Amino acid sequence: MKQYALKAEIRTDKGYKVRRDVQVPGVLYGRGVEPIHLSLPVAEVNQLIQHGTANMLIDLTAGKKKYTVMLKDIQRHRIRGDVLHLDFYAVDLEQKLTATVPVLLVGESPGVKEGGILQQQTREIEVRCLPTEIPQGIELDISSLGIGDSATVADIVIPEEIEVLTPDTEVVVSILAPRLEEEVEDLEAEETEAEQTAEPETESEGE
Repeated sequence: MKQYALKAEIRTDKGYKVRRDVQVPGVLYGRGVEPIHLSLPVAEVNQLIQHGTANMLIDLTAGKKKYTVMLKDIQRHRIRGDVLHLDFYAVDLEQKLTATVPVLLVGESPGVKEGGILQQQTREIEVRCLPTEIPQGIELDISSLGIGDSATVADIVIPEEIEVLTPDTEVVVSILAPRLEEEVEDLEAEETEAEQTAEPETESEGE
């Protein structure tokens, strides 16, 4: 697996001063690694994010030391969308870890061609494997699904080295008849309205 290379400086200043200097503050932590506060050039951070960061392994140079890391969290400005802070997690390439992987639907469903409505209930599954074996996405072929059919986690072809933690029986995608789709939407709307109008329960005195 190709790994992305990134350089950071170890910082002692507060985050707002780092951002003022056209740097993005961050932190590196992990098993056996004491938290290290970092600063990274905005241009390099933006380039990293453009490559897509889901389960990506990164060769991070922090000061004079190198780490293999994964990007665990990105904090953004809620209005402008600017990156405000990054969390990096140092991984051991020989230790398995748990990760969330997106499910990618491939193929054309005959049921959709006949007017059915595709409904994807599960968009991610949880897996456990070595860091170098974490896929960017796992494909599910829907080319055999007609109206009324569904596919579960058990229908996804998974490499042997990857352990799936999500239950096999969990439905990933269904092809609904148009009328059934409308009924589902009406039911969901009714449930949402009921939740919004329901009064919260209050504890009685003496309990």
